[in-house]
Amino acid sequence: MEKGSARILSSYYRPKPGGLCTRLFRCINALLQRGHEVHYLALVPFPIEHRRCHFHRFPWPAKRADGLIFWGFFHLLAPFMLTAIGIRYRITHTFSFSTSYALLLQPLRLIKAVPLVLFLRADAIENHRIKKRPGWLIKLETLLEALAIHGVALYGVSQVLVDIVQARHRHLRPLCSGVMRNDIPALVEARPDYTLPIIFACVGVLEQRKNQALAIRCMQKLDGEKCHLLVYGEGPDREFLTKLVLSSGVADKVSLKGWSERDRLWPEIDVLLLPSLHEGASNSLLEALARGLPVLAGDLDENREILPENWLLPVADTDAWTIAMQTIIDDPETRIRSITAEQRAYAQRLVFDWEAHISELINAN
Repeated sequence: MEKGSARILSSYYRPKPGGLCTRLFRCINALLQRGHEVHYLALVPFPIEHRRCHFHRFPWPAKRADGLIFWGFFHLLAPFMLTAIGIRYRITHTFSFSTSYALLLQPLRLIKAVPLVLFLRADAIENHRIKKRPGWLIKLETLLEALAIHGVALYGVSQVLVDIVQARHRHLRPLCSGVMRNDIPALVEARPDYTLPIIFACVGVLEQRKNQALAIRCMQKLDGEKCHLLVYGEGPDREFLTKLVLSSGVADKVSLKGWSERDRLWPEIDVLLLPSLHEGASNSLLEALARGLPVLAGDLDENREILPENWLLPVADTDAWTIAMQTIIDDPETRIRSITAEQRAYAQRLVFDWEAHISELINAN
């Protein structure tokens, strides 16, 4: 190992599409580029090839990685494996992108005093409430969250998130805390003109938290010749949303596009709709801002840290969303230019060297 470099350990069960793995892989690559050695425990290798990146296989068939039996076995065995890896390879730092994996790394922190950095992207407890999970499960998750954050360096994608998590736990506290925002790598100029029909879109996993149903209901009152709604993503609400499109009589105005490569979908979109009931820091929102696309988003405290409040709408008020969409349809160029100009000023604050910042945070703790 090179002088001044660290041996760093993390874990995530397997690569999958989505913002968490995107950030995880960016983080690992940033650490490798700065001369550090990275170890990780997973079912299958991450899409990272580097001589200093070391995969440690969790003993379970990758094709059967679901269900209570798998997760029970994983949470029982993974702490022992991570501790053994940490001792054998003289790990100096650990990090996680969720409380679940931070909890698995806690034994190594306690036994060998290896610092642990936890990056939080969303409020898992609030997500459980939105999904109406049983009360006993929420209480258990709250306890596990407390154990996971105790003694770690805790960084959230928003100050709101950090404050909420810490307020839940008076006795088990992080060693320190701060904000590690998601970034916008670069900004591009907005398109010069917009013509009808306006293409609205929702981008993200199809689940209750993302609230795509609101956008679909808005389309009932809008002229299908002047606008269309594209819904990108897959998830547990796919069947529900398909039935809603049919029952609402908007099949000619709404298309469920499924999962798509990000670079392919953005050129098709004029306006991003983000009516989520809860967010940490939406990658779709950040990508839209980077591409100069206007965004209408839910009025959440987390979104207020990213967007001007003029373009934040109540997450349960279909009429307010419909009116906002209609004003864009009535005068696309004027309205879209106005939105993008205001949002661009906010977006400028999110252009920074994310890789350098996250590497410094891991190695400083």
